[in-house]
Amino acid sequence: MASKYIPAGRTSIVTKGKTKFQLQTEYAGIPRPRITTTIFSEGQVLHKVEKVISDEVDTIEVMHQVEDVIKAQHLEISKVIRERGLPSAPESIIGSPQEKTRSENIAQLDDVEHVFRITADGKIANDRKITGQFKKMFKHVIRELPQMIMVFASLPGKADRREEGIYEIEDGRILLASTGVEFFLILVKPGTAYDSIAPRLKEILDL
Repeated sequence: MASKYIPAGRTSIVTKGKTKFQLQTEYAGIPRPRITTTIFSEGQVLHKVEKVISDEVDTIEVMHQVEDVIKAQHLEISKVIRERGLPSAPESIIGSPQEKTRSENIAQLDDVEHVFRITADGKIANDRKITGQFKKMFKHVIRELPQMIMVFASLPGKADRREEGIYEIEDGRILLASTGVEFFLILVKPGTAYDSIAPRLKEILDL
């Protein structure tokens, strides 16, 4: 049975030199949940970038979360094409579908206990993964996230993008990180020094 929750896709035109590229990013649930960005020029399909996702869209909350992922992927590919054009190996735009996500790479760091993807307005993207204990211990952080995310200023004329960087919001315990289009709340092991983990996060996030 088809889901009644259909995430909204995105389309845009990106110009690089004399070439205009049309980008279309959309969700599909069959045969597996995935987000695909198709790159066209003059009506011809040049390349498709596919990212498999784990969540089926079965609630309105998940639908909004997937829409955030659609937006982030669309903006990231638009940025790469605008700055460099279409690479000779287009799969390098955001990595191959088998490549681990940034969240997974961050979570594998020895000093990291939990990592949550958050939206550009400071909401946790998949709050079903938050345990009751986490909500109890860090309710003050969750409550203040919409204000905290503003440490990464919105870029002029680009409402969907913020500044890049890593910000320690609780000494030796909680970090916020931004790639400009993806945002993360990172819980580290107590006492982890910022100077110790920041370089590794910057490498993962390409900062």
